[in-house]
Amino acid sequence: MNYKLLLLILPLMFFACEDATDEGPADPTLVGMWTVTSALEYANTDCSGAAENTLDSMKAIFGSSAVFSIDFTETTMTSSFGGSMTAEELCGMMGGTLDGDSCGVSFGTISMNFPVDSLCFEMGGSYANSECSINFTDTADYTIDGDAITITFDAGTDSSEVDAGTWAIENDVLTINTTSDSSCTKLTMSK
Repeated sequence: MNYKLLLLILPLMFFACEDATDEGPADPTLVGMWTVTSALEYANTDCSGAAENTLDSMKAIFGSSAVFSIDFTETTMTSSFGGSMTAEELCGMMGGTLDGDSCGVSFGTISMNFPVDSLCFEMGGSYANSECSINFTDTADYTIDGDAITITFDAGTDSSEVDAGTWAIENDVLTINTTSDSSCTKLTMSK
């Protein structure tokens, strides 16, 4: 065997396998499905003081199976929330007492009974097997410029609302901080 020929070919094999377009790691991107792990709401625009953890509040109502996620495309974000409650939990949330398929509620001297399934339907849910499943979705437009993000809800309507803030991805954890006219929201998400 000709060893000189082998020594000439061997380096060519290594260089042929090398990626000529290797530019290092890709920039982080919002695009994709993210699961919200924390949702803090502040009653001011500088995100200071005590915050309400709205995700914990939703899980207190809908149980630990409640899921809040946001799916980003290049220009839109679709927020989804899903959870379920038993008939007893739903009636209890109304401050009532469950009796069969009816929820008895009292307001002072006035007492009323509501069918549990109608309570579920009023909340936008579907009712089956004594369980109310609720799924909400909301779509907004967004733009980014560096680490700045602008989110527009109900774009092109009279009730359009714009939130502005910042976003960052570190170790596959997305953090978005936005402010509106009178509040601040901090969302933390993971893929």
